[in-house]
Amino acid sequence: MCSLGCDGYVRQSPMKISALIPTYNRRKFVPRAIQSILAQTVPVDEIIVVDDGSTDGTAEEIERVFGGRVRMVRQENQGVSAARRRAVLEAEGDWVAFLDSDDEWTPDRNAVFLQAIEKVPASVAWIFGNLQKVTDQGLGNTQYEEYGLHLVEAVHVFEDPLSVQHPIQFGMLQSSVIKREALLRLNCFSEDFRKGEDILAEYQVACRYGLAGVPDVVTRFYRTSDLSESSLTADASIIVDYYRARMEAFSLVARTGRRRPWGELYAEAVRGLCQERFRRGERLRRLSLQQFRYGVSWKSITFFCAAMLGPGGLGLWRKAASLRRVVLCRLPSA
Repeated sequence: MCSLGCDGYVRQSPMKISALIPTYNRRKFVPRAIQSILAQTVPVDEIIVVDDGSTDGTAEEIERVFGGRVRMVRQENQGVSAARRRAVLEAEGDWVAFLDSDDEWTPDRNAVFLQAIEKVPASVAWIFGNLQKVTDQGLGNTQYEEYGLHLVEAVHVFEDPLSVQHPIQFGMLQSSVIKREALLRLNCFSEDFRKGEDILAEYQVACRYGLAGVPDVVTRFYRTSDLSESSLTADASIIVDYYRARMEAFSLVARTGRRRPWGELYAEAVRGLCQERFRRGERLRRLSLQQFRYGVSWKSITFFCAAMLGPGGLGLWRKAASLRRVVLCRLPSA
């Protein structure tokens, strides 16, 4: 974005950042999240909260406490993907920054990301920072510490954006800023997922754009005993969506020609979905065949045979898989 200064020179205008909070039944916790945004040392340009059909007075509490400082958007309960999509559509910023309604930002987060945006090439559409878990015992390890990511530079652009997707997803949605234009162009969050939509969105972006990381802790991720597992889920479909989202994400990469390890990861997600749907009494033949979309392995062949045998076959498969994990754990490390 450019503007004409009073001296006649064209100057680069600062990027605008929209803070987006999708929420469902978080009346008690969402004020903490909003307050952490309002307490930024460099303010964001707008705060949008999408209330996904809360029944506990969440929207009313936000309006009572924060008034016009927050733009409230209400919709019937449609799930987390729809809530995120609505927030992106409503946003006016060049970049968007999500915050789950029971987490909080660190005070310098927005300043850190604005500086990073100025330093990355135009091809970068996703910048993430470090995330620190908060439990009943207080501040815990950061994600970088726990999984061994070391960033020395103030901003690090990854040569391969997929290198920070697997086996650990470092670009967590709540610790990132993302180009709004990229999310719209890729039609992100358009699926009806209630779980896994964040992972799919990052794979969509990573397959088309660059990713960068900063070393700073930018988000505190609350997992205290007073919270239920998710602030955005209103039904029990999340396990199915967990696997569906991974199937789509891994398939995106496999279709680019990178079959390893993405083809097998896709097959593993298919097997997980098969087992979950079998518990619901659904037939598995057509679904289990999808394991072979990007290749054939002994694991996929034996699982297909087990699935065709019905409950007994899948029971044997699960026992064999558990036994294999036990044996691998007991093997001496190299």
